[in-house]
Amino acid sequence: MQIVSSAASELNTAVAGVLGRMSGGVLLTLIVAGLISASGLVPVLFSGVLGYVIVFAPLIMSLFLAWRGEQMSTDSIRIWFVAFAAVMGVSLSMIFSIYTTASIAQALVGTTVSFGALAGYGYFTRKDLSGLGPFLFAGVIGLVVAGVVNVFLESTALQMTLNVLTILIFLGLTAYDMNRIRDMFWSASQEEIARMQWFGALSLYINFINIFVSMLQLFGNRE
Repeated sequence: MQIVSSAASELNTAVAGVLGRMSGGVLLTLIVAGLISASGLVPVLFSGVLGYVIVFAPLIMSLFLAWRGEQMSTDSIRIWFVAFAAVMGVSLSMIFSIYTTASIAQALVGTTVSFGALAGYGYFTRKDLSGLGPFLFAGVIGLVVAGVVNVFLESTALQMTLNVLTILIFLGLTAYDMNRIRDMFWSASQEEIARMQWFGALSLYINFINIFVSMLQLFGNRE
């Protein structure tokens, strides 16, 4: 009984580390986005080709990690995660300059509550949610393709539909990722845990940011 209790305590500590890293990344993103938005640099940063580079930079960085992540050291992944969160903040500064502070705060609260509920479900449920993975990842690919197309179409109706689907898909991914993270930590060695915590934090961070942005675009009021 004591062994089981000790293992559960170690699991909780490991998962708390994931959530702490994720929260730090979200906080950094919000701070960077808020500072750039308040500085008045948004029109300069998002003009011409530079604007497209900033918008797509987080996606490019994600693809790079998917390609080189297995070869990166834990320290390199930590530095990459911090850089990614900062770049995401630059990318989101345009949205922060458009919506009211109250709308941003409301979207943040709504995201935190819904994210927390699905993360809790994924962590505490006895069900194996791995079967959802292929469907959810297919949904993400569809969102990326449709989102890129809509950059050029600029369809309001399509954007609203994408926002709703984004919230649903990434809430599903939140439950799936927490379920997966919990199961991975049960069998992980101490040497593997630190590295896995950063990858887990990144997965949850991406879920949180996508839900937040979609909620803001759906329900937020513009300046």
